[in-house]
Amino acid sequence: MVELLAVVAIIGVLVGLLLPAVQSARESARRTSCSSNLIQVAIATSAYHDAFKQLPVQLSGTDGSSKPGDDNNRRLSAFVALLPFMDAANLWDQIQEPLARQTEYEAGFDAWIGMDDYQNFESDLLDENGKKINDGTESPWPAGGPDPSDAYAPWYTEPKELRCPSDPGVGRPSMGRSNYAFCIGDGIDCSESGPMKDVGGVFVIDDNLAKRTKVAMRGLFVPRVVTRFSDATDGLSHTIMLGEMATDLGDSYISTHPVVAMVSKVPDAKILMNDPGWVRMSDYVDLDRPRFWTNAAIVSTVSGIPSARRGHRWADGMPLYTSFNTILPPNRELVLQADSDVSGGVFPASSRHQGGAHVAFGDGAIHFITDSIDAGNDHEPTVYLGNDVGPDRESPYGVWGAMGTAASQELAANQWPASSDQ
Repeated sequence: MVELLAVVAIIGVLVGLLLPAVQSARESARRTSCSSNLIQVAIATSAYHDAFKQLPVQLSGTDGSSKPGDDNNRRLSAFVALLPFMDAANLWDQIQEPLARQTEYEAGFDAWIGMDDYQNFESDLLDENGKKINDGTESPWPAGGPDPSDAYAPWYTEPKELRCPSDPGVGRPSMGRSNYAFCIGDGIDCSESGPMKDVGGVFVIDDNLAKRTKVAMRGLFVPRVVTRFSDATDGLSHTIMLGEMATDLGDSYISTHPVVAMVSKVPDAKILMNDPGWVRMSDYVDLDRPRFWTNAAIVSTVSGIPSARRGHRWADGMPLYTSFNTILPPNRELVLQADSDVSGGVFPASSRHQGGAHVAFGDGAIHFITDSIDAGNDHEPTVYLGNDVGPDRESPYGVWGAMGTAASQELAANQWPASSDQ
C-alpha cells in the first residue's frame, strides 16, 4: 500500500512538472503560428505595392452620398484592399458587386461566419409563410460595400490570416475580428481623419487638416493618404509596417477596451496630444487589478457601442479597430480623445502572448517587441502642428517611437534593440 501511494505521489509530481512544459510548448507553437500569419499579411502588403506602386490606404473606399448605406464613407481599412493578395479573392469578389441585404443580421442574427462557411451563406431566406425575406423591394448593398459598421455579411467574415491563435476572442459582439493593425507612427492628431473632411457626403482635402496630418502622421501608413515604400527614408528594415493587437474579450482590459480622456467628465482632445501617458495619473486604472479599468472609467457613449472595441471590425479603418501608434510600449493603455469610435488616441500594440507583441517591418522581417522596450518619456508631448516642433524631429518615444516613424532619420543600425528579435 505504501509503495502504491509512493508511485501515485511520484506520478503526481511528474504531471505537475510536465504540465507547465506542455503549456509552454503549446504557446510557443501558437506564437510561431501568429508570426507566420503576420508574415503572410506582410507579403500581401508587399505584393499589393508591387502591383499598384503604392501601399493600400487606411480609411479609403467610396463616398458621394449622404444617404446611409449607399457608400462606405471612405472608412474602409487597408485590409479590404489586401483581400485578393491574402487568398480571399472570393470575399473580394462579393464586395465588388451589389449584394442583397442580409436581414438576419438586422434582426440580431447571432452567429459568426468564417471563410469556409461564407460561400454557403444564403441571402434569400424564407419567412414562416415561405416568402423570401429579401424580395427585392429593398435596395441591395452597394458595390464596394457600405460603412464598416453596417450589417453587411462580408464585414462579418474573418480572413483567417488576420487571427492570432493565442487570442481566444470569437463571435459577437465583434463584427469580424483582426489581430493585426497598420502602423501610423508616433502621433495622434488627425489619425481618424487624415487630410480630408466630409462635405455633403463627399470627402475633400481640407488645407488645415492637410497641414496637421503632414506634421503628426509620420508612419508608413497615413490615413486617407497614398504612401509608398520609398517614403521610408529611415530604411524599410528600420520602419514598422504592421503590428499585433489583442481583441477585446469583454473584461475591461486596459489594452482592448477604450476609455475616453476627460476633464470634469468632458472629453478633451489636447490631453493626450500633450501627455499620452495621462491615464496613469488618473483614477481610471483599477488599483487592485492594474491590467483592468475601474467600472467608472468605462462609462461613456463609445462603451455603449457593443462592437466599438479593439480589433472588433477588421474592415473598419478607424484607428480603434485596425491601426496602432508607437507612443506607449506594447500592452499599455488604450485611450481615445473623443467619446466616439471616430477618434484619435493612444493605440498601443498588444497581444495575448506573454511579455510583448509581434511587429512586421517594411522589409517583411518579423520581430517580437517586448513590453520593456525603450519608449522614452510617455508624458512627453506628441508631435503636432502648433507645439513648436517640426515633423522631422526625433521621436519623443525612444527606440519604439523611432521604429514607428518612416522618415525621422534617428534610428541607426547600431541602435537596434537586440533583445526584441524573435
